[in-house]
Amino acid sequence: MANTLIHESRRLLLPFDAVIDALIELDVKHGRWPAGAELVEVSTVDGDDESARGVVMSIRVPGKTEVAQRTYLLPIIAAAIVNYCLAMRVPMPRNSTKTIQIVSEGIALQLENTLKLQRRHVEPPPIRVVTAPPALAGAGAAAAESPSGASEAPETAESVTESRAVDDGESV
Repeated sequence: MANTLIHESRRLLLPFDAVIDALIELDVKHGRWPAGAELVEVSTVDGDDESARGVVMSIRVPGKTEVAQRTYLLPIIAAAIVNYCLAMRVPMPRNSTKTIQIVSEGIALQLENTLKLQRRHVEPPPIRVVTAPPALAGAGAAAAESPSGASEAPETAESVTESRAVDDGESV
């Protein structure tokens, strides 16, 4: 039996506050976030070099006066977003191709996936392209152009009911 391919494309746009939560959650999960740390500043690094793009967070650890900077590059940000989405129960296909980029609103994660399904029929039926009927204002002009002279306006529920009653031999 033949297969049908379905292509799926989704774009998740996370605002920067959600990205920061995702990064902190990933660091806490792996034991790399100091207890009681205070977030001082967050900035993005967006340049020409793909390997240098990311987010820089400045944190202050309790008991220390200096501010430490942590740089998170796009692969780590992507891992943090995937971890965050799984924790928040956002559906995400495991085998999808993931692309990440920094945008003005936050971080965009693009998911691309192709599903292969078996067809339920042997050969697909022919596909017919139907153009939309003209607007109701132009319905009279369409009826005049029709070879049979009949109106091509869509049937209403009342006209369908009347025609069924006449077909059944009942009086209307």
